[in-house]
Amino acid sequence: MPSNILIVEDEWLIAEDYASTLHAAGHAVVGPCSSVKAAIATIEQNPVDAALLDMELLGERSFPVAEFLQARGIPFTFFSGHGTRDLPPAISGHAVLSKPISGATLLEAVERMCPAA
Repeated sequence: MPSNILIVEDEWLIAEDYASTLHAAGHAVVGPCSSVKAAIATIEQNPVDAALLDMELLGERSFPVAEFLQARGIPFTFFSGHGTRDLPPAISGHAVLSKPISGATLLEAVERMCPAA
């Protein structure tokens, strides 16, 4: 069953690459969003089954988006090009993938979050 996957990524080309990979696998893409504010507004307005969050956005971290998703029971995976950073206690324990991410790794992350997909 296809899933609605939110992409939160501030680099347009990377976001489009992820979206293309997800579309090719039959998933619907929500976003992509490049800021915390845009991501939260998008979640409020669209069904989201899981999310892929770039940890570092333009001058901000995506932790508030993660907390917003967690409060709604929506699974998420972080990815980062700057190495693994310490996650706040409220969202610790979530997967952090190192960028760049291959298409296969991206789809494996989605499969872990949405096993019925």
